[in-house]
Amino acid sequence: MAEQDQPPLDRIRDRLDALSPNDRLVAEAVLRDPTGVAFSSADQLAIAAGVSKAAVVRFGARLGYGGFSGLQEALQGGIRERLEGAADEAGPRGSLVERWLEAVEGDLRAIAAGTAPATLEQAAALLETGEGWIHVFGQRASAAVAEYAYFLLNPMLPNVVRVEAGESALADRLIGIGPEDRLLAFTFRRYAKVTTDVVAFFQEAGAPVVLVTDSPAAPAARHATEVLVCADDSPAPFPTAATGIFLVELLAATLLERNPSSIGRRLDDAERIWGRFGTYGADGGGESDDAADVRQD
Repeated sequence: MAEQDQPPLDRIRDRLDALSPNDRLVAEAVLRDPTGVAFSSADQLAIAAGVSKAAVVRFGARLGYGGFSGLQEALQGGIRERLEGAADEAGPRGSLVERWLEAVEGDLRAIAAGTAPATLEQAAALLETGEGWIHVFGQRASAAVAEYAYFLLNPMLPNVVRVEAGESALADRLIGIGPEDRLLAFTFRRYAKVTTDVVAFFQEAGAPVVLVTDSPAAPAARHATEVLVCADDSPAPFPTAATGIFLVELLAATLLERNPSSIGRRLDDAERIWGRFGTYGADGGGESDDAADVRQD
């Protein structure tokens, strides 16, 4: 696709790594809230990005839009296209279930196409390397995905711990963090400030960070060692969690593929312990006591 035909957000993402520090601040502010920028002023964007109004105008010009007004028009055009597409999909031939399924399928296929196997390998290698703890953290909308990641990875890898939110619990958990530790963090729009602070804390301590997010411009991304990006172009007014779950499962599958023997032994041990303490009911995949008695007879 020629650059002039690119949607403005794609154009910004493609140039992100080559931008000057000031331009990157503006780019990150636009990617964090493109709808807000589309209907706000250059002064408001400058405040959000922490730069001057002149820097905002120059950013729009460098992107090929002639200035801020041209960038704003392009952003508004993208919103109109999405709304028109959503209206078309809302016609009598498409139910809510079908429209939502199509949107999520598109996001999942975008992740599959845009996530290089080498990126997953590098993220997995970071998590399995080190003698310290693997800390898992997510706040607000990201907390549910972080919780799922903890329950998925804890039986697979040693020393996995869920970092609880809340000032005292969080501060206590971060005592003694060092280069031997790792962090698996989650942050999705709207980005929780405390997640950025936690990721920056680990970076300052020399501990590797794997970040799962919906944009390379997320505030925490600049502090992460490896970033896994979820697509989220669904037409709903709220982001889907399906893409974050999908990436977590891809990461877990990559870990298992890299270490089938050691992880297999840990999973077997986990099953034995779960069975002893009755963690799961007999109809959840385990063998009932009666069935075991029959087998022994």
